[in-house]
Amino acid sequence: MSLPLHLQTFPIANTSLEIYIPDAEAVQKIYSNNKGAAYWAQVWPASIGLCNFLQEHPQYIEGKNILELAAGLGLPGLYAAGTAKQVIITDREEQAVACMQQSIAHLQLKNTHAVVMDWKDAMQASLPGVLLLSDVNYEPAVFDKLLAVLEYFLHNKVTIIISTPQRLVAKPFINSLLPYCTQQWNCGILLNAKETGVSVFVLGQ
Repeated sequence: MSLPLHLQTFPIANTSLEIYIPDAEAVQKIYSNNKGAAYWAQVWPASIGLCNFLQEHPQYIEGKNILELAAGLGLPGLYAAGTAKQVIITDREEQAVACMQQSIAHLQLKNTHAVVMDWKDAMQASLPGVLLLSDVNYEPAVFDKLLAVLEYFLHNKVTIIISTPQRLVAKPFINSLLPYCTQQWNCGILLNAKETGVSVFVLGQ
C-alpha cells in the first residue's frame, strides 16, 4: 500500500531542501495496525545536523561517490547530490525508497539512485568514497553488527561520516568509534519546536 506524500522544506544552514515526506496520519494508521515502528517516515534532527556539517565541509562530498545507509527519507544523501559525483541512498523499507525516488525526481537529480538494502548487507555493495549515516545507533542489541559493518568500510579506506543525537544509550557505541575519529563537530538543531544536540564524527584510517 502506497502512502500519500507531500512536499516539505527543511532548513539547512543558509539554504534549504524540499523533499517528499509521507502523511503522518496515514503512517500512524498503517504501522499501528501492523504493530511496527516507522522510524524512516520522518526527518530526524541528526539528518539535518549531518546536512549542516556537509555544507560547512563540502570537501568531503564534492566529486565523490556517496553511499547512505539506513537513510529513511534520505535528506543527507539528497543534499550531498548537489556536489557529489554519484549518490546511492538505501533503506530496507520499500516505502522509504519509493518516497526517496519521488524526491529524486522532484529535485531532478540525475546522479542519484534510491535502492532497497538493509545496512546489514552493505558489505556486499560497491565501495563508495564516502559513507553517510545519521541516527542509526539507537538499538544497543545491534551495535556490534553495526560496528563490524563500519570497520569493514574503514579497512577499505572509505571515509565515514556519522551523525547522532547526543543520547546516553549511544555513548558506548560512539566511544568504540573514537579511535577512528579524525574530526568531531557539534551543533544544535531546532525541529518541531524542540532543540536537539547533534554530534557528527568523521571516521577514517
